[in-house]
Amino acid sequence: MSAPRLGRIVVLGMMSKIPVPGVVWQTVHYLLGLERLGYDAYYVEAHARTPSMLMADEDDDSSALAAAFIAGVMDRFGLTGRWAFHALHEDGRCYGLSDGELARLYRDAALVINLHGGTEPLPEHASSGRLVYLETDPVELQIELHDGRPGTREFLEPHSAFFTFAENLDSADCLLPRSELFTFWPTRQPVVMDLWDAPPPLPPTAFTTIASWHQPWREVLLDGERYFWSKDREFLRFLGVPRRTGQPIELTLAGCDAGSRRLLEDHGWEVRDASALGDIDAYRSYIQGSRGEFTVAKDQNVRLRTGWFSDRSATYLASGRPVVMQDTGFGNVLPTGAGLFAYSDVDEAVDAIDRVNADPAAACRAATDVARSCFDSSVVLADLLQRVGLPSGSARTASRVEALPFRSDLSLVPRSKRPMRLAHDTVRAVHDKELPVPTSSRCHRSSRQPVRASVVVVSFGDLVWTRLCLDTVAATVGGDDEIIVVDNASDAGVLRYLEALSRADARVRVVGNDANLGFARAVNVGLGLVAGEVVVLLNNDTVTPAGWLDRLSDQVADSAAGLVSATTNTGLGPERIDTSYRTLGEMTSFADERARTFRGGWVRVPKVTFFCCAFRRSVLEAVGPLDERFEVGMFEDDDYSRRVQLAGLELRCAEDVFVHHFGEGTLGSLVASGEHAEIFRANRRRFEEKWHTAWEQHERRPSAAYADLVARFLRLAERAVPPGGEVLVVSRGDDQLLETTGRVARHFPAGPDGQWAGFHPGTTSDVTYALEAEHRRGAGFLAFPETARWWLDHYGGLAAFLETRYELVGADDAGLVFEWKGAQARAHATTGMSHRAVGGDEDP
Repeated sequence: MSAPRLGRIVVLGMMSKIPVPGVVWQTVHYLLGLERLGYDAYYVEAHARTPSMLMADEDDDSSALAAAFIAGVMDRFGLTGRWAFHALHEDGRCYGLSDGELARLYRDAALVINLHGGTEPLPEHASSGRLVYLETDPVELQIELHDGRPGTREFLEPHSAFFTFAENLDSADCLLPRSELFTFWPTRQPVVMDLWDAPPPLPPTAFTTIASWHQPWREVLLDGERYFWSKDREFLRFLGVPRRTGQPIELTLAGCDAGSRRLLEDHGWEVRDASALGDIDAYRSYIQGSRGEFTVAKDQNVRLRTGWFSDRSATYLASGRPVVMQDTGFGNVLPTGAGLFAYSDVDEAVDAIDRVNADPAAACRAATDVARSCFDSSVVLADLLQRVGLPSGSARTASRVEALPFRSDLSLVPRSKRPMRLAHDTVRAVHDKELPVPTSSRCHRSSRQPVRASVVVVSFGDLVWTRLCLDTVAATVGGDDEIIVVDNASDAGVLRYLEALSRADARVRVVGNDANLGFARAVNVGLGLVAGEVVVLLNNDTVTPAGWLDRLSDQVADSAAGLVSATTNTGLGPERIDTSYRTLGEMTSFADERARTFRGGWVRVPKVTFFCCAFRRSVLEAVGPLDERFEVGMFEDDDYSRRVQLAGLELRCAEDVFVHHFGEGTLGSLVASGEHAEIFRANRRRFEEKWHTAWEQHERRPSAAYADLVARFLRLAERAVPPGGEVLVVSRGDDQLLETTGRVARHFPAGPDGQWAGFHPGTTSDVTYALEAEHRRGAGFLAFPETARWWLDHYGGLAAFLETRYELVGADDAGLVFEWKGAQARAHATTGMSHRAVGGDEDP
């Protein structure tokens, strides 16, 4: 079943007043973005301005032209009937919706957004108390408030919340006056990403931009200083850029006179008229056919350091086209240096273009990553809705301010397990990445906001795991969250990275231990420092996609929830789900799709695994810290799950949250020495002594793909093992793998009770010794399901042992089956039957 709609949202806009492609696209992104977050979006024009740009002469029916234009846009994007044009400039007639329908829409709407701040509020807009001001061009209004202009205050007062594209407004370097009467929240242009999919290669053509050239109005005075609106003043400061770079740069301009055009062309610029981009399709094709964007900003935003960023530039990024833009302070809130570049002088502009041209493909990927993480409509609009107290079906977080910190094609597939080793290119990408530095593009938590969520990560050992984890966490949590890292005496490389990260990001706090305290004790150190109402324990061998923390926070808000885990790709418990991704980019897309499909969904689970576990701080206060008797690690999550259940709270897995987990990034290195098995046995004993009950293996949730694998494996085993034969199944305790018909199947390795031992052998010698013992007890066959093939790579010498002592009698994509040499003759003498060998041939 599809999720129920969350309500209606009205966008008050100005498409017919300014019927140019950029304004149409800007509006459409709000409408479709809200639709995808679960709302029915309606577009209304009630600005009381004559749509003169649509009129060929003064006798034209301006209202009919406006209505036809709006209807055409709305029909194009599947929003037929969801619009109204209220002709307040003329006779007050309503087009589209009727007067009564429009009145009911205003009355019942969950929100009314005054886009651009271009509509004078009417009583019906504000009567519900849900009218929101959203300005896309800051400065003038803030200065009017600063100057005490009564009309501006009266205009704003009917609104209940205020948003601005001046994203740098709260920063110390922003010179735009802050209002003591109205609190402005930062926002930016949303982009519906799939509308801007472009061919992957970067075309060998010009950098471009689309702009109005000369607009000698809206100049403002602040403390005696004049600030300008027109962009021609700024372009003239950078006349020499094309010649310096040798890079073609084309300006598509409106309002450019012949003299200015000659001046630009004499300095190497290419100039074309903006009228050539007469519709939204031509506009989009032009952007997608560009090498990238080179553009300037208005003097007002540049000198006042407002942080304003262009809605058009956001679509360049969404098209995978790098943007080189004059700095307005946006580097304080957006990631710069790869895909997006800020410049302040000619040298910086030239350097940025050179950096794009040095590796165009990388610049393309980085541009897309910036767009996906910072401008995706589900990111931007979810934040806006959250600010005004509305839910959303967001697949991603909006609090995050930084792009994914690694290339989207970064491989997440390990090349070996126990110890876990990643692909060489992945390791190289992490080690080659520069240490974080304190720059304006890093995130800083506003001192005005309390901490929302505290993420506690215990780090130990390899830099690759810790950096993959913390860099993605820092890129996917909000400015009002904190990251507490408790380091268990890692090596110098990890410590250098943690020190650099904490200096560069005010949200990060690092506590260094002189010795390895073990997992439980280290977590408790972090829990003693948390300030957020939501607490998350996160393993350092995880990778987090956008939106994970927002959705976990939503889930734990339910007072019945005690512990809430994410879904993941590995493990033995019900949090494990089927996945098919191989790269970081594919993983984030997978997580997005899952969030959309399972929005708000959860299931009860018998235990919660601490690879990623969220709970309210009140739960911590009621249940207490982790039990430190479990020392290095393992079983502390089983123990805490029981304690939370005894407190009357539920254990849940959030179906709409996914976090990648490599698994055993730290403890896996202890398998080869046998230490992992010793820790497992010791902690299992401690758990069972404490709770006076036998520990039970985590239950894996039903999976269609896994069920199919099990069925195929059982068919393979029954073909290869004769009736009455005894087979050892290399498993992790899944009894389904033992359900052969007429054969005796047992787990390997097994404990004294015959059940799975709960751990893997430490060394190859441990494996071969156990196999010899099992053979003496009558086990003539050994089977490896596909999920256990890694044994043959991990245990050096095992393949040679099998070749010496066993014969391969069954193999397909479900697994391998071996028979102990010498057992064949006995089996044939006893049963008189043959069985299938590799490829289905009869075994002699």
